[in-house]
Amino acid sequence: MAKTVEIKIPDDIEYRVIGNMFGLLVASAGLLAGEMVRLRSFDYWLDDIVPLLLLIWMGFRMYRNFLSTMNAYQGVTPSVAVLRDRSINEVLKSEPAVVAQIAAKTGYSAEQVVAEVAKRIETQKAEALKKNKSHT
Repeated sequence: MAKTVEIKIPDDIEYRVIGNMFGLLVASAGLLAGEMVRLRSFDYWLDDIVPLLLLIWMGFRMYRNFLSTMNAYQGVTPSVAVLRDRSINEVLKSEPAVVAQIAAKTGYSAEQVVAEVAKRIETQKAEALKKNKSHT
């Protein structure tokens, strides 16, 4: 009888890999700013034990999560099944692309601009009068 192995993979596995990469970056920055690099000697490794431990721990977690992610996507087929028989250039040439278009710029006539400015001035005057009447 063949044994089946079930691997439990969390939903946010990609975010964990990215988070561990960021942790590795921070640990590497701490190590680069440490005593070993500043004094150029491995004799001061004990002074940099925290960045070293963080680097090792984050590296292990990133490696483990990366392998889990690769196992999760091992059986996943590409979403574009058309690419099986044709090259990418043929697919791009044969299928039309949807391009967003910006609406044409509407031009205002001089009379429309003057009328809108006059309306704004009148409304501002009316609001100013209301404020002055309410304060007195």
